[in-house]
Amino acid sequence: MNKMLVIDDDHIMSSILNRIFTAEKYEVKNAKTAEDGFKACLKELPDIIILDVNLPDGTGLDLCRRMKENPRIKHIPVILLTGDATSVDNKVQGIENGAEDYVLKPFITDELVARVSGILKRSFKL
Repeated sequence: MNKMLVIDDDHIMSSILNRIFTAEKYEVKNAKTAEDGFKACLKELPDIIILDVNLPDGTGLDLCRRMKENPRIKHIPVILLTGDATSVDNKVQGIENGAEDYVLKPFITDELVARVSGILKRSFKL
C-alpha cells in the first residue's frame, strides 16, 4: 500500500483527497501547515506528497524546496496543488523548487490519480 501525505489547510480539499486516494488503496496522512507537513514527512516517510501552494505559515514552494534539500526525504515526489497560483511563471517556479508536477484546482479526479500513479511508477524504477 502506498503512503501519501496531503499538506493542505483547507479541510474540504483534504477530505476530498483523502476520499479519492483511500478508495485507490492509499494510506493517507494529513497536515495543515508547512511546519507540521515537514515534521509529518520526516516521521511518516510517505511515498508521495500532495502539497498546497498556499499554507497559513508559508508557501508550498518554500516547503518543497526545504524538503528537497533534506537528504532523508529529498527522494519523495511532490505534487504541488493550487487554485490561486495558476500562471506559467508559478508552474515554472514550482518545478524549479523540486516539484515533480504542478496541478491546478479544480482538478479532474482521474487525471490526478493517473499523475500520482505515473510519478510513483517512475520513482520506484529509478
